[in-house]
Amino acid sequence: MKLVTATQMQALEQLAIEQFGISGTLLMENAARSFIEVLQGETGPVAGKEIAVFCGKGNNGGDGFAIARHLHNRGAQVTVIAGFSPEQLKQDAALNFEIITRMGLEVLPLAELGGRRFSLVIDALFGTGFHGEPKEGDADMIRAMNQSGATVVAVDMPSGTSAEDGGAAEVCVRADLTITFAAAKLGQFLYPAKAFVGKIIVADISIPREVLLTFPTPYRTLDEGLAEKLPPRPENSHKGSFGKVLLFAGSPGMSGACMMAGGAALKTGAGMVTAAVPRQLADGLSARVPEMMTLALPCEGESLSKTAGAVLKERLQVQDVLLAGCGLGSGENTKKALLSVISECDKPMVIDADGINLLKGNIHVIKDKPAPVIMTPHPLEFSRISGHSMEKILQNRIGTAAAFAKEFKLTLVLKGADTVVAHPDGRCYICPVSNSGLATAGSGDVLSGIIASLLAQGAEAREAANLGVYIHSLAGLRARDRLGSHGMTATDIIAELPAVMKKLAGEHS
Repeated sequence: MKLVTATQMQALEQLAIEQFGISGTLLMENAARSFIEVLQGETGPVAGKEIAVFCGKGNNGGDGFAIARHLHNRGAQVTVIAGFSPEQLKQDAALNFEIITRMGLEVLPLAELGGRRFSLVIDALFGTGFHGEPKEGDADMIRAMNQSGATVVAVDMPSGTSAEDGGAAEVCVRADLTITFAAAKLGQFLYPAKAFVGKIIVADISIPREVLLTFPTPYRTLDEGLAEKLPPRPENSHKGSFGKVLLFAGSPGMSGACMMAGGAALKTGAGMVTAAVPRQLADGLSARVPEMMTLALPCEGESLSKTAGAVLKERLQVQDVLLAGCGLGSGENTKKALLSVISECDKPMVIDADGINLLKGNIHVIKDKPAPVIMTPHPLEFSRISGHSMEKILQNRIGTAAAFAKEFKLTLVLKGADTVVAHPDGRCYICPVSNSGLATAGSGDVLSGIIASLLAQGAEAREAANLGVYIHSLAGLRARDRLGSHGMTATDIIAELPAVMKKLAGEHS
């Protein structure tokens, strides 16, 4: 699904006005009508209901005035709560306010509302134009909506949240439903704003289909259409047909990370997985995942020896994909082996966890590689390699991820409840599915194994990363539905991968 920022939405509306002669007044009227249709579809007929419409001074308030009129005409008992003075209103908002005053609709300041109760509250205070912090009077309006006890429905965007980047003020409307216009907004899928949006429904306001289809935006959600990107599996095949993954992972006390990454790669369809691990881990790993081959790396005590890098590079010559980092540890010889292998690797790479941490200060080794590089950090790991503060990353996940991917010509999977997949050409995808059960040790290892597996099977880097995140989220949902979010673990996610792959393969067939 296409996503637009607030700025892009303004440009869309301007195109409709300039190229097709659709006036702003008509767009506002269409927005109100569509809003009512969706509202009644979600909450039932409005006739006889006590409804409060909280309106601001801008175009969102204008939408609110038009919505109030249509609610009144459908038999609702409507009260408009004024977060403005009439002289502040302009153009279409002023026109729609004049109409409701002539119709005799009740308009009250918040102070005169008293203890009145409503079954529905409509938030038309700020919409998509908000940024910063609300002024105290506006903050009082927001608090009143949140404390109303009614179902709260936001017009385009919950007030106090940013459609541009997903930011949120200290005081925000907590909507049960957000009815947004023409196209979904980027900020609706990014935290912290995502936590306030509730259910999202896109309503048509008659912007021509040609404009919506051709409008250039780099932002998308990951959705069902990804099934067609699944690599094919011809019947006349052998294990080599589906790729060989070399997994450089594991260290004393962290062998489970290697097991989960390798197990996920196999369950997603990789033909062969070889785990290159410290010698003392090899036998135990073979017993736990018998389908996974092992390459015992030479050690000095519990640490890798200086010759480990040469052993890795020799085996990599007959492999298709390198997955490096899961539970790798931070030993000096481990770092030297990793940097040496990455520097000379001409195969597609997935770098995760300790692999990312060990690149701190040496990020140049991933620049200008002949084959795709995919990195899968969580925000703290991303902070270490990018130099950005955690605060900056969390305030602008998509901007910082996109800039890093473009600078280093790689695909960046910035993990989180709103995972962002940023590609070197500027395109960015957001996973719309949130699941707290995925916040468990080993979940990231599973994700990196899935992505490496898809690369090995022949998927391009874009499809491997996008589809990998999508598959991971679907498997996580299945595990949550079966076990609950508290009790699911990373191995439970792996257990659901065959069912997810079977379903996607069926959709693609």
